[in-house]
Amino acid sequence: MGLKKLAALAAILAFAGLAQPAAAQQVASSWDKISSQKTLKVGLIPNRPPYQYLLNGEQEGLAIQMGKDLAAALSKEMGGEIKISYVQSTWATIVLDIQAGNVDVFFGMTDSEERRKAVAMFGPLYSVPVVALNAANFNPGDKWADYDKDTVNIATIMGTTDEEAAKAVMKNAKFRGHRTLAEAALDVQSGRSQALVTSLLIGLDASTKAPNTGKLMLLQPVQTAPSGGGATKDADGRFAAFAQKWSVEYHQSGRAQTVITEAIAKSGLPVEKLPAGVKF
Repeated sequence: MGLKKLAALAAILAFAGLAQPAAAQQVASSWDKISSQKTLKVGLIPNRPPYQYLLNGEQEGLAIQMGKDLAAALSKEMGGEIKISYVQSTWATIVLDIQAGNVDVFFGMTDSEERRKAVAMFGPLYSVPVVALNAANFNPGDKWADYDKDTVNIATIMGTTDEEAAKAVMKNAKFRGHRTLAEAALDVQSGRSQALVTSLLIGLDASTKAPNTGKLMLLQPVQTAPSGGGATKDADGRFAAFAQKWSVEYHQSGRAQTVITEAIAKSGLPVEKLPAGVKF
């Protein structure tokens, strides 16, 4: 066969590959995999109470309980017990793990347009308000405007939706971005920043990592970040659709509020610092 004919054939084959249905190029059905393996693979980012932590060698936290509750709902729907397998991941790799099907579901993921492009988001299961963890002796007030001054340094955790929310509202304050919660909390404890702006649950954890800090303020007007779970964009979307229906019922029944409140108390985080009347 001549070179021209070979080139033409290669082009035809390449076009045929591109023209395949999108479903054929996606990960196989998560529903079928979970049903056949009788296992739900739950992704975990270790040591972030109250989401996930180890207690006496056992996995605990709101993400653990939500995984158990979803597995129980799947067991009923699939007509057989669905067990849980935990897969450790990181914030840098969790989306890739979900996309590849290494993780079936991950809890504690704030909804955003960018994440919806990458994974099948479901929820919201709950909403977490944004707070300020103040440095000792720094009490400007409870409004965003009270912190939005060019004399105030604000610590944030880089790449989070909380950082995005703070920068969208605050135009005058100076931001100091940090890679980890521990670094951001230390920045406030040392006095280099006057406050850490983050979500309420992370703020509670930060207050234990930096005990010499001040008040945890619920910023007004309240800004909440809808949070839920992420699943694989697979061939049929059946599992993601089930998780979405389950999450709506889970939130409306009040189960999410109970699970989160119990996880905060059990993890040893300071429940007394929760703002009065806060709802998740």
